[in-house]
Amino acid sequence: MNGETNSNTGPASSNTELAAEVMSLKPKKGSFWKFMIAFAAIILLVIAGYWLWNNRLSPEAKESREMQANYDRAIAHQQQFEEAMKNDTYGEKTPEETLRLFVEALRRDDIELAYQYFILKEDGNRDPKWKEGLIKTKGAGKLQEVADSLSKAKPAGSAIEGYYGFVVENSQGEVTANIELRFNQYSGVWKIESL
Repeated sequence: MNGETNSNTGPASSNTELAAEVMSLKPKKGSFWKFMIAFAAIILLVIAGYWLWNNRLSPEAKESREMQANYDRAIAHQQQFEEAMKNDTYGEKTPEETLRLFVEALRRDDIELAYQYFILKEDGNRDPKWKEGLIKTKGAGKLQEVADSLSKAKPAGSAIEGYYGFVVENSQGEVTANIELRFNQYSGVWKIESL
């Protein structure tokens, strides 16, 4: 047999048998679609994980949400403040008239009304120190004295638009009190900022 191997026993026959066996294997029905569905599910999971990290879990996403929440609170606070300022209509169109109304309220011992002529703070409320001061002054029996003193206030003006001042001087011409008013641009009236 000249070096030829039997077709049933040599390496050539085992390769042929292996190839025939591989060729005879048929994919199971639906395995291609199962593979595609599994592949698509993995892709969707990767995309969802990426989105979740970028929009919810990363430090940048958390910081962005905090910044947005702070911005929303600031806007709400500003809107609340503007609404309070629009509704704060105690006062007049000129600083002199607002001061006159304040003095009249003091002369009538009407602390509640006098307190309304003070400007609102940034939180939309009046500073309670002014009401406490008016109550103490009334309790000391000096409300009329303060009203008399303030009625003699002289205009000091202001170089800043929206602000106006008055001074009260004693008999020697010394300034004993400064009164500062500020224009409430939301309601169009002058309010007392400090005494």
